[in-house]
Amino acid sequence: MTATGSRADFAAPLFDDNPAIFDLLGFDAVAEVVTKAVTAGGLDPVTVGIHSAWGGGKSTALNLIATRLEREGHVVVVRIDPWEFENAEDLRGTLIAQVLDELQSRVESVPDIEPSKREKLVARLGDLRRRIAWGRIAQVLVSSAVTMSPNFEGLIEALTPKPKQQEPDESDAQGTAGAQGMAGFREAFEALLKEVDGIRKVVVLVDDLDRCLPPTIMATLEAIKLFLSVKGMAFVLAADEDLIREAIGVHLESTAKGGFAKLYTEKIIQLPVSLPVLSLEQAEAYIALLMCKNAGELTTQAFEKVIEAARQRRLQGRAPYVVAGDDATGPSAEHLILAARIAHGLGADVWRSPRAIKRFLNALAVREHLARAGGAELDLAVLLKLYLLEIRHLQAFKLLSQKANAERRALIAEWERWARGDGAQPADVREETKAWAGSEPALDGLDPQVERYLSVAATLLSDVRFGGAVTGALMQVIEALADSSDATRNAALHEFAELEPADRQTVAEGLSEQLTRLSEPESVIASLTAIGQTDRELTDVVTRLLSQPAVIGRLQAHHVPYLVGMTGVLHAIVATEGLDADVVAAAREELTGPRR
Repeated sequence: MTATGSRADFAAPLFDDNPAIFDLLGFDAVAEVVTKAVTAGGLDPVTVGIHSAWGGGKSTALNLIATRLEREGHVVVVRIDPWEFENAEDLRGTLIAQVLDELQSRVESVPDIEPSKREKLVARLGDLRRRIAWGRIAQVLVSSAVTMSPNFEGLIEALTPKPKQQEPDESDAQGTAGAQGMAGFREAFEALLKEVDGIRKVVVLVDDLDRCLPPTIMATLEAIKLFLSVKGMAFVLAADEDLIREAIGVHLESTAKGGFAKLYTEKIIQLPVSLPVLSLEQAEAYIALLMCKNAGELTTQAFEKVIEAARQRRLQGRAPYVVAGDDATGPSAEHLILAARIAHGLGADVWRSPRAIKRFLNALAVREHLARAGGAELDLAVLLKLYLLEIRHLQAFKLLSQKANAERRALIAEWERWARGDGAQPADVREETKAWAGSEPALDGLDPQVERYLSVAATLLSDVRFGGAVTGALMQVIEALADSSDATRNAALHEFAELEPADRQTVAEGLSEQLTRLSEPESVIASLTAIGQTDRELTDVVTRLLSQPAVIGRLQAHHVPYLVGMTGVLHAIVATEGLDADVVAAAREELTGPRR
C-alpha cells in the first residue's frame, strides 16, 4: 500500500504505549523548570505536581526530568510506581523502603566513603527498615494468633524490608532497641541524609498514581508526608489532580470531603505544573516524529538532529515544526504529508492527547494490515480519509456504507462537489462533514478502493474512541447529569454547555457508559436526550450512543417518552427485532403521534 506519490514500501507502522525517552512533545521547557525547582535550595523540601489529563504525556515528562536529574552528580533519583504495589500489605512501608534501597545503593557505590563509615551508614539504613516493621506489627497482632505471647524480635525480623538482592543476616536482628515505631523515623532519616557524602538531594519521581485505587493513593500521599519536613527531599508527582482529589473524597466518605481533599492536595503539592495541551501544530509535529522514528530509516543520532531542529522551529514559532531534510537523513515528504492530513482531520479530543494519537495510528495500521492480508491494496491516503469519516462522522459513514455501488458513487461525487462550492448540499449529509469531503484525496472515481475499505471496516468495531480524557472535573459533570434530581441535572446541563466541544463529547460518551450500570437509567436518558436536542454537534453522537443494542435492550416502555425528538433512536427501536412489544409500540406512538 502506498500513499499518493510515495514510495511503494511505505506502510502504516504500529506504536507502543510506553513513555517516550526522546522529547517528541516539546516538554523540554517543563522538564527544565521542574529540574531546577527540585535541585535549587529555595524550596526544600518540595513536592512538584505534574498535572495533565489521560494520555497527556506525564510519564514522558518524568522520563525527561529523570534524564536531567541523573546528570547531576549530587542527586539520588528514585522511581516509584505505586500501581505496581497495590496488593502489598503495607504499601506505605513498601514505598518508603524503595527510597531506602536507592539511598543504600548510592552509599555502597560511592568510592570516597570510608569502609567503616559506609558500614555504619548501611547499618543505620537497616535500623530505618526496622522502624517500618514496627508499623506492621499491630496488623499482625490483630490478625494472627500470636497475641498471647508475641515474639517481637522474630516479628521485627520477619517484617523488616530487606535491601534489594540482600539475604537476611545476623545484622538484621541487631539494633532493635530504640527502633520503636515510626515516631523517630523522620529525624533519624534526616540525620542520616546529612552524613552521606556527595548527596544534596533525594528526588522521588512518582508515576501512575491516578491509575490506583483510593487506598493506594492515600497510602502514597501519607508516605510522601512522612518526608515533607526533611531537608534534601523532593517529590515529583505525576497525576491528574482532579482524579486524585476524587479518590481522596471517596476514601474519606464524608460530606465535607470535597473541600478537605482540595486543602489536602494543596498542603502536599507546593508547586503545581500543568503540561501544555498539544496545539494542532504540535500534534502534526508529534505525528511526523512518531512516523519518522518507527519507519526505522534514521540512526539515533540522525533522529536526535530532527528532534532538535523541530525544537528550534517550535521556539521560533515557525510551523510546521518538522520539515523535510536536505538529504536522506531527514524525515521523508511522505511522512510529513500524512502527518498533516491526520492532524487536520482529527478532532481536538484526539490530537490534543499523545496517547489518543497513538491509538488512532494503531487502529489505522490495523485496517491497513487487514487490507493487505486480504490482498486488497489500498492507497494510504484513501484509507486515512475514509477512516477519518468513520471515527469523526459515524452516521455519515453508515449512510455511505449502506448504499448500493451506483448510489454510493453518486453520493460521493455530489458530496465533494458541494465541498468545493460547485453544488448543493446532498440530502441527509450534515454541514460538519463539508471539511472532510473537501480534503485530499478526492474519492470520486475511486469506487473499488472505497468498496475495499468498507469490506475491511465491516470486520471491525466502528465505535472506538481514542481521545476523551475523563478528568475529575468532567466526572463531576457526568455524575450530576446522571443524578435523579431535575434541579441537579438542569444545573449540570448549563455547566455542560460551557465546556469545550471535545470535553462535551467526552462527557456524553462517559454519561452513556452509565446506561448499562444503573438499575434505573431514566436520568441518564433524559440528560443525553437534552444534549442531543440542544447541541447540534452532538446529535449524531447521542443518537449513536442511545441506539446501541446494549442500551435499547434495557429500555422499558416508560423510558421511551424521554426520547421524544430523538427520531433516529426511535426508528432504531422500531427496527430492532426481539424487543418488548410495549417498548416498540411506545416508540411507534412517539414517531406517529401528535408530538412528532
